[in-house]
Amino acid sequence: MTSGRKLLAAFVVAAGVTGVLAAPAGARHFGWGFPGGPHGPGPIDWGFPGRPNGPVNQQCRGNCQQLSRLCLDSAASDYRSCANTTCNDERNAVLTACAADFRSEACATARSALRTCLQPCKDAFTTTAGTCLTNRRTCVASCATSGQPDPQCVAGCRATSQSCSLSATSAAVDCLADCKTLLTTATTTCAADPSASACTTAVQAATACVQACDQTARTALQKCVQDGQTCIAGCPTLGPTPTPTPGI
Repeated sequence: MTSGRKLLAAFVVAAGVTGVLAAPAGARHFGWGFPGGPHGPGPIDWGFPGRPNGPVNQQCRGNCQQLSRLCLDSAASDYRSCANTTCNDERNAVLTACAADFRSEACATARSALRTCLQPCKDAFTTTAGTCLTNRRTCVASCATSGQPDPQCVAGCRATSQSCSLSATSAAVDCLADCKTLLTTATTTCAADPSASACTTAVQAATACVQACDQTARTALQKCVQDGQTCIAGCPTLGPTPTPTPGI
């Protein structure tokens, strides 16, 4: 029973660390579910005040929202890259210190060190995300006077971006499937004694395999995002957007 509790504690800690590295709080709030896709489970309700500019401007406003979502996707991807590149040692230290007892002082110290390491990555995300939202407000404000991108072009960019993301996600699933043997070995090894060096070695081997898949997926998804931004930015305009009649 004691070994079972220790094993459960080890996996709870591992899951918690994975969650910390997956995306910052801001990214989770906006609904990004890496690596399932750059846009998460569905559209975002931005909740900006004010009335819409009329039916003729809905496409313009939609384009602004899409560009901002792509911008935030890129910021979240950069956060994950920063976290995994700069804080891998701290992450492994948490796995080791917390394997036997996630309530121990050593575990708390390791987790604090991980949070400290991640803070610059979170700060960079917060700054970039703020810029994305500010640019969106500016974009929406310009919809009353600027021309609208060709909606068919934008739809084509979106479809291409979604197809690209699906392909990247499918490749990530196949890659993770190849890690199954290492994950099974780690589970079996740690079942006997999660504090043993053999358990640590097995967990690190499985983690390295998963992280390699994650890095490949992030790179592929980021390229989908960047290509989508470039595509939408290059869409031709259909002409000036009429200014709505005041009060309508």
